[in-house]
Amino acid sequence: MYNILFSVLNSINEGVVILNENLEILFWNHYMEYLTGINKENAINNNVYKILTRLEKSYFKVALDSTIKDGRKMFFSAAMHKNLVNDKQRLNLKISKIDNEKISVVLLEFIDVTNQFERIDQLKNYIDELHILNEELKEKEKTINRLAYYDGLTGLANRTLFYKIADKFISEARRNKSLLGLMFIDVDKFKSINDTYGHKRGDEVIIQVSKILSNSVRESDTICRFGGDEFVILLPFIKSYDDCKEIVSRIINEKEKIINSENDSINIGLSIGISFYPKDGSIVDELISKADKAMYVAKSKGGNNHYFFE
Repeated sequence: MYNILFSVLNSINEGVVILNENLEILFWNHYMEYLTGINKENAINNNVYKILTRLEKSYFKVALDSTIKDGRKMFFSAAMHKNLVNDKQRLNLKISKIDNEKISVVLLEFIDVTNQFERIDQLKNYIDELHILNEELKEKEKTINRLAYYDGLTGLANRTLFYKIADKFISEARRNKSLLGLMFIDVDKFKSINDTYGHKRGDEVIIQVSKILSNSVRESDTICRFGGDEFVILLPFIKSYDDCKEIVSRIINEKEKIINSENDSINIGLSIGISFYPKDGSIVDELISKADKAMYVAKSKGGNNHYFFE
């Protein structure tokens, strides 16, 4: 009968160890030989702590003592105890007592759950990869958004974004019956700068102008690079025409400050045309057209000047 039982225990893919109450090994199945590399001849009749040295930790000893004294069943999860027998397999450990008239032994069952944890690790890796992919997609979306709505050279709003913002603020100004200003700005003699100093220097001038404008406007204002050397500024929430004059003054001061600080040999001139909602138009294209015309009047007066549409 015992031979049949031991034959069955030797055939299962689970480590089985049977101990007496002195914790001496009575049975050591084939799977335990596979897990530990220790054959049964070297294991049997030895103290379990001598053979399975990793069970010498205090909580395993307490568990075994409790099982021997009280018959309490104990369970140690591979999730909490990663290296019960070796560094490769992840094993759950069940400790129980078989106690009857004929026999009183402690049964240790080492259940190999390595494959489960490998699948969990694979799933975690898959989730991590999905997270990385999601972050990459977000970055690509930001890049696409930048390309769709922002100028590549200056980082300012492009025409598409400007029209979206302008339509929103014009609708708000219409509802509130409030004033809104629009500036059309052109770099004086920009073609001459490109021809004399080259396109690279021309790009540097455009970047300088974008800094000048960005440092001059309010937080609520929107600057757009409208064309090659053309910029448009939307000025919502203004209370009077004088608010625009104040912005023009800031632009002039900022221009001088940047040019002087960088010891620039190019004297940048800016011609500015200004229109207002609702006086000069009810839609953004009308305001741009009127401000553009006013800008050309400023140019005709020698440039580096501003002019209100009349």
